[in-house]
Amino acid sequence: MRRIFVLGAVLVFIAGFAFLTVVAVIEQGFTVASFLSILILAMLAIGIVGALRNPPR
Repeated sequence: MRRIFVLGAVLVFIAGFAFLTVVAVIEQGFTVASFLSILILAMLAIGIVGALRNPPR
């Protein structure tokens, strides 16, 4: 049950940061910082969601 709560909280934070990144890209255009932000968000999402969906044995 706790894993589901943590997964939901993580997804909310990642979605929030993704929203802010998209807003920044719309306002300022696509920059190197935008690319790095998207790359970091993708790495965090893949790693955290993967770890929480596959518990240790």
